[in-house]
Amino acid sequence: MKKCSFARRWKERVQARTFFNKLDSKLKEEGMSWSECLSVCTDGAGAMLGKKKGLRARVQQVAPHVCFTHCIIHREALACKSLSAELKHVLDTAVKIVNYIKSRPLNTRLFATLCNEMGAEHQGLLLHTEVRWLSRGNVLSRLCELREEVRIFLADQRSPLAEHLSDPDWVARLVYLSSVFGKLNGLNMSLQGENTSILTLNDKVQAFVRKLERWRERAEAGHMDMFTELDDFIEENALSVNIVRASVADHLQSLVDHFKKYFPEETAPERHDWIRSPFTAKTNHLTSDFEDALIELSSDRTLRALFDAKSLDEFWISVRKEYPQLSAAALNTLMPFGSTYLCEKTFSALTYIKNKHRSRLNVEDDLRIAVSKIKPRLDLLCSVHIAHPSH
Repeated sequence: MKKCSFARRWKERVQARTFFNKLDSKLKEEGMSWSECLSVCTDGAGAMLGKKKGLRARVQQVAPHVCFTHCIIHREALACKSLSAELKHVLDTAVKIVNYIKSRPLNTRLFATLCNEMGAEHQGLLLHTEVRWLSRGNVLSRLCELREEVRIFLADQRSPLAEHLSDPDWVARLVYLSSVFGKLNGLNMSLQGENTSILTLNDKVQAFVRKLERWRERAEAGHMDMFTELDDFIEENALSVNIVRASVADHLQSLVDHFKKYFPEETAPERHDWIRSPFTAKTNHLTSDFEDALIELSSDRTLRALFDAKSLDEFWISVRKEYPQLSAAALNTLMPFGSTYLCEKTFSALTYIKNKHRSRLNVEDDLRIAVSKIKPRLDLLCSVHIAHPSH
């Protein structure tokens, strides 16, 4: 079985037909066919999932068995965008403060000098980029760390933005946003990586939703210890928790609602337990043949030791010959991509490679080395070239 992931990242606006033709030609070029494709993971755009003219419709015309999934990391990023008008104003103002310093080279240099003189850990702020998943959390975290230096700099510049950093209520909301987006960034990072499965990614999201619900309950009760920076700020400045309690509780409830919208709870999540734990899971929803095969497998003590030493997909691949039905069913669940992480990783590598120091760029070879785990045999490559010591 093969699996393919395809993301919508083209400069020009193209039609679904173009997407399909590009993908189809690439599969043929690699000697693959649509019958080998199990699923396609996309960013959920209309051009991808349209039932009549989208990529999904065209793929399922030639391969009806192919299922389409919406990237879990992309859904997490969409769920995080929920902000009340009050908190959105804080975020927008924070971005204005950052832009005031970062968009002017002179201000950037003067601010770096001030940070150096005050012994700050960092000497600059970070620009906010909407399309980058971790941008908001990183930008707000850096601004919070340097908020005293920023306040002094803005006051010296006689900028009205300095008033916000002198307002404890506003700063408290800024610190909260920094804390909660830091936790959201932690979830995002945990969803990234290779060889992940939809099962494990969904488990991480559902665990985070349960934590959000607990945080909301504690916020409503006036406890902010789950956000260490906010709790410390309130204590250090002798503030009342009531200044942020309603805003925090409402935002956490909004996050819960949006996460449940993009990640609806499964009606029977236990139906995949036999894949995760074939030696201990209780099953009452499988067919008789599957039940018999699972009993045989779970009674094999040698396979039990093998299960503990391998990842889920490796284990089910290793028992394919002995238990073909169980293996096929398990792999049909484990093999589909849960995210477009590999595509995003490749685009990030391309952004790094394509820099201003290159006069021209034939990116194919460089990109292959950047994303491949195979280390080039430099000694062999050098041995076929003649050295010119005179140069």
